[in-house]
Amino acid sequence: MASELYIPLPYRLLLLYIEPLFAFNGALLCLFSPALFLQTFTTASYRADHQVMFDQLAATYILFAFNQAVVLRITKDLQVWKAIILGILMCDIVHLYAAWNVMGTEAFVNPSFWRWEEVVNFSLLYGPGVLRIAFLLEIGVKRNGGKKRQ
Repeated sequence: MASELYIPLPYRLLLLYIEPLFAFNGALLCLFSPALFLQTFTTASYRADHQVMFDQLAATYILFAFNQAVVLRITKDLQVWKAIILGILMCDIVHLYAAWNVMGTEAFVNPSFWRWEEVVNFSLLYGPGVLRIAFLLEIGVKRNGGKKRQ
């Protein structure tokens, strides 16, 4: 049986509003301004023959936006919420791996080497990542008629 749940405001703001907008914006950048999108992650130059990868990434971002803006709104099933949030957390971990792979360990762990783009990207990964982990641990989540698990 599905668990009924109440989602606290910080989770709802992040997962139902902020992140879907960011994901959709990322999709638009990948489709229509891939060189700008690429510059937010690396100093490498955009090549038009790689556009197919940006188009596929845009499709993934649209899926994230849809899952968060639509699927999470139509269910109160805790298992569905956790599955979607775990999937996004795994994506974040791979995203961090990709950044480490391109930056190298010394630059990755030392903020004094970061461009403003890395500061923004890492802030948008670590902050929401902490909230995702808290949700997966059910911190503040009320389920089954108001029971709270901590």
